[in-house]
Amino acid sequence: MSSAPRRAKPRKSSPLWRVLKGLYIALFALSLVVVVAYAALNVFAPAPTVDSQVTFPAAPSDPVQTDRPAGADPEPDESEQLVLNRRKGVYTCLLLGVADIGGSDTIMLGVFDTGNKAASLISIPRDTVVEYEGSYIKINAAYSYGGAEAVAGCVAETLGVPVDYWMSINLKAFESIVNQIGGIYFTVPVDMDYEDPYQDLAIHVKAGYQLLNGKQAVGVMRCRSCYPNADIGRSATQRAFLTALVKQTISVSNVDKVTSLINTFSQYVRSDMSLNNMVYFGTQAVGMDLDSALETAGLPGEWINPYWELDDEATLELVNGLGIYEEEVPARVLRIIHP
Repeated sequence: MSSAPRRAKPRKSSPLWRVLKGLYIALFALSLVVVVAYAALNVFAPAPTVDSQVTFPAAPSDPVQTDRPAGADPEPDESEQLVLNRRKGVYTCLLLGVADIGGSDTIMLGVFDTGNKAASLISIPRDTVVEYEGSYIKINAAYSYGGAEAVAGCVAETLGVPVDYWMSINLKAFESIVNQIGGIYFTVPVDMDYEDPYQDLAIHVKAGYQLLNGKQAVGVMRCRSCYPNADIGRSATQRAFLTALVKQTISVSNVDKVTSLINTFSQYVRSDMSLNNMVYFGTQAVGMDLDSALETAGLPGEWINPYWELDDEATLELVNGLGIYEEEVPARVLRIIHP
């Protein structure tokens, strides 16, 4: 039986050999670029370092209770400091939207789980009551007293969560970004008609799915009186708008606008986050499906004039759902104010 003919190897001087050699060199070079780029990102943009534990002070001592039923489980010992361990790869960032006239018009807490490629965006109503330097105030007023750091401190104390970074974004940034990408497609939930010459606001947008220009987008983001429940309705619209803005901004069609978008970012955004950390989070976000990986919510509560007072149990459930800690967060960690 004759054996199958052996395929001749290309001679080193043949055109086929030169082509194969060129492909090999090209593949090797491409692999080298990928390896070097990956190594560079890990060297120049490594994972941010944050404290792995958060310590909470001992709870104030209460009068001794003598009416506990026999055989009941003992009360948890709150006379000592409580230490909670943070989940690795989970980071938080406070997002503040500010206008030229001062004050924080929008307050959100972002949580990014880099390991599971998941994120949460929590709206904090601007009228939420907090304690600041011994007084009860609306949380947006903290920005006027002590800037972004003061708001971050109030959020951390109220919710019992670490705030790793903050970003203060002038609302003009949204107008500029929307105009640069040719508008934003968005479903406006209600008819909006509102004017305030003092804030240079003239909002006239009909409800429905449409292409918004920059000025209209900012109006949709800012209008409070357009909703029966004021800031609560606006917060839901803001979360939906930001999700749409991110999805449409990072599309392939906007690749050529990267430079101008970076310039806008540097002009209108202040942050305590380093450039290396921004690069790291940007690389970790690549490939995320925002339709399934992004959860949004608002802090639950009720309007008790003049404040938005948080619901203790519902807020605790929301905080535990963020997955910041390894352990279940106990109620004593939160500092919810009821004047």
